[in-house]
Amino acid sequence: MSIIYLTSTGGAPGVSTLATALTMNWPRPALLLEADVSKTSHILGGYLRGQYEHTMGLTEVAVANQHGLLDVEKLFSQTIDLGPSRYAIPGFNDLGGARGTSVAFWANLLNSINRLPGAALAPDLDVFVDAGRFWVGDTRTPLMAQADSVIVVTGNTLPDIATVQASSPAFAEALETTGHRDFIGLAITTTPLKGQSYSAHEISNATGLPLLGVLPWDPASAAHYSHGATAPSRRSPYHRALDDLIRHLDEALAERRYVPTGQE
Repeated sequence: MSIIYLTSTGGAPGVSTLATALTMNWPRPALLLEADVSKTSHILGGYLRGQYEHTMGLTEVAVANQHGLLDVEKLFSQTIDLGPSRYAIPGFNDLGGARGTSVAFWANLLNSINRLPGAALAPDLDVFVDAGRFWVGDTRTPLMAQADSVIVVTGNTLPDIATVQASSPAFAEALETTGHRDFIGLAITTTPLKGQSYSAHEISNATGLPLLGVLPWDPASAAHYSHGATAPSRRSPYHRALDDLIRHLDEALAERRYVPTGQE
């Protein structure tokens, strides 16, 4: 199992859309965890187009944690099916409760996630965390710090670059505690604004973060994952770029994945 943590530092660069796209196209079983505390579930009203009532998700997980009942079974009981070997745990349905979550809650949640591979009820899956926006002092830091990959989703304009630069020291400090400082990278979403954008190479150099992938401006294709629109062609620019990102990310994770002695 690998944990892939997606976040941004400002604006609306498409964290939820990318997290959903990665979950649905990942080469192994995958679970999407909606951990954004600034909004309610994106996938329920977006990709799933209101097919499910918001009765399951992190609010129930948080209640169980308050009563000392949070374990791997309780966590997995809050999943909904997205398709074969695809699952999601919707976010909070109460924004007050979401904003009130503590570091201890996210640490307990991480402990349950780490027990998923040994649970008979869950397949061997990778976990994509849609964390929305990051801020200094973010209580979700325990989850981010233990991730096998942290993807900072950003645009390619000067304001985007400036917000990533401002947050880079906080990212480094959080990941340094677990030795995961090199596990962070950029996923850049391009803009149609002419004369206002910078190249991926320039952005990587300016922020000091390695590049994982670049997603083209392709609203029609991205709308499948953000709003449940018709599935795009596998040959669309968006899907070709997504496939490249998945391949790059999977190769990086393979180098970090723990394999017990004698099972190489």
